[in-house]
Amino acid sequence: MKARWKAAAIAAVLLWPLLSPAQSTGAREREYPFSVTAVDAGLKQLGAYTGARLPSLDGFITTERDHLPPYQRPYYEFKIDLDTKSPTSTVVHVRAHISAWYEDPTGQHSGYQDLQSNGHLETDLLDRLNDYLQNNRGRLLADPTALQKQLADVQQQEQEAEQRIAGLENRLRGAESAKSQVDPEFASVSRGHVSVFKEPDERSPVLLRAEAEDEFQVLEHRGSWIRVSLQDSHSGWIRDSEARVVSASSAIHDQADPGLAGFIIVRRSVVPFSGDWGRLKGKTAAYLWARPIGSALNASPAGRLQFAEAAFRDRYEEFAHSPTRNVDGVVIIFLDEGGGVAAANLEDVGLWVEGAISRAEFFKRCSLDPPPQFLEAHPRELRDPSK
Repeated sequence: MKARWKAAAIAAVLLWPLLSPAQSTGAREREYPFSVTAVDAGLKQLGAYTGARLPSLDGFITTERDHLPPYQRPYYEFKIDLDTKSPTSTVVHVRAHISAWYEDPTGQHSGYQDLQSNGHLETDLLDRLNDYLQNNRGRLLADPTALQKQLADVQQQEQEAEQRIAGLENRLRGAESAKSQVDPEFASVSRGHVSVFKEPDERSPVLLRAEAEDEFQVLEHRGSWIRVSLQDSHSGWIRDSEARVVSASSAIHDQADPGLAGFIIVRRSVVPFSGDWGRLKGKTAAYLWARPIGSALNASPAGRLQFAEAAFRDRYEEFAHSPTRNVDGVVIIFLDEGGGVAAANLEDVGLWVEGAISRAEFFKRCSLDPPPQFLEAHPRELRDPSK
């Protein structure tokens, strides 16, 4: 009677498709004069069921070096089948899955790609297994009870190691959460059309496509993924390779006097204006999301107005003198408990900056919603253009 044992070590960061016969040419097999229990114990001792990084792809795949695209982070794992020929004979079938990250220069087809093994990894594993079995032959053949105990010990050690790793991951997430409350981190997208996924898995739904320089607050790190804050208390996941992460204390933020205004910009995006305000309706606006610095939950109307004034001026200097200007206005969304939205047309900002209109007249042309969140700062001045 033939009994087939199957064991596969699947790495969490890779997704393996079904292989066609043409892709299975790297498979190797070898028969050993040992029980399936002894062979399985040997494979566990050699770490055969755990994937690992490769130093390079050269020498491990069928593609020649001259024909290789610029792959990164090569990785391999084994698919292992054990066939029991008899109580003292086992055939080992092994195939290496190799993958690497491909960075498409166009940004359209980046991702992990499967590569065909040339058989070197499989042969090396079978050779090492043979050496292990031969070196431990007397013990393995003489005392099957001890072997069963050894196998149980190995399995127990694996379980304990997994529990320790899970505990360390929980502690790390707790430490990162505590750190984020004291010194929050922000992720700036490095290029356009970066996918923000619902889960840390490229098969999950895409929530949005972030543009270059979009910024998000970091909520969690998990392996090669970052969970970021989105609008309306939602969150999404992006690859850490697609963003640059900095802490709030080390970042250079776009504001003239952070100690006075008390806000930092945590995200930016240039999109068509979605509101009904006439001075920007149908035009393109630079959206800025601003949150209080440190542990402050709310800001005074004066703080919001001072920050809006500095941000409008800075954006005017940035966009108005750009040879490829494609922004007509600025919209600031305040994320403190009081909230509020301030919007301005860049032409109005220019008139104010150049001295053609007064500060009060400029803010009368702005959209300050709701007005009490801003106008309590200088109500008489902002309502009286002669001031």
